[in-house]
Amino acid sequence: MERASISVITTTKGGPIDMLAASLYPYYDQIHEFIVVNANSHKRAFSKLYKYPKVKMLPGKGTNRSEGKNIGIKAATGNVLAFLDDDVRVTEEWVNALKKAMLHANIVAGWSPPLMGKEKPRVSIYIDGQDITYPTCNIAYRKEVFDKVGLFDAALRGAEDIDFNKRCVDDGYTIIYDPRVKVYHRHRKGWGLAEQAYRYGYSRRLFNKKYPELKHAHYHGLSLTNCVSLGFGALGYCFGGIFFTHR
Repeated sequence: MERASISVITTTKGGPIDMLAASLYPYYDQIHEFIVVNANSHKRAFSKLYKYPKVKMLPGKGTNRSEGKNIGIKAATGNVLAFLDDDVRVTEEWVNALKKAMLHANIVAGWSPPLMGKEKPRVSIYIDGQDITYPTCNIAYRKEVFDKVGLFDAALRGAEDIDFNKRCVDDGYTIIYDPRVKVYHRHRKGWGLAEQAYRYGYSRRLFNKKYPELKHAHYHGLSLTNCVSLGFGALGYCFGGIFFTHR
């Protein structure tokens, strides 16, 4: 396959994007561009980004994460589109490991352990033996995948990465998991975790409505944290349409 020319894409509403940019800075000579879709109206939060090379700031006020990703996809000029959340920190091996993995793959999902604390068990969904729940906090696709599969479904409001991975698998693509493609992710705690679980619950409801055959295909790891998250997720599943914050 063609060597990877990496466009890094993230959508932010005021998260610690400057810290992500700083963690990427030592490796800017190894990436093609860093696209940041600003879904926040407060420009001051992003003023520090202008000192970094290869940063493209795109307006996206009022957009949700799916729409922001789609804006980034349309603007990207690299042949590999790597999606990162605005609260991750890339590791020293991330770029080189991703480039090596993309020599033999169309889709590579990386490892995203927490900055602090223990890693939570995954809540997986398997299609043809492939886990489709690898999130866009650390995953890369060759641009040709979007040419064939299309863009993210903005109507799903949070499960758009699961939906897109399913469509990729349905179209014959294989998702390769490579733990060497590693970033550290700032996992939420306390009320932030509960609010996230609530939103995820509603997102899963929308996903299950689109794919009713997968309603009982979720595999939950057991832990106290997961049980609490599942409780708030259940509330979001039932009542998210009333209280859901569009993101």
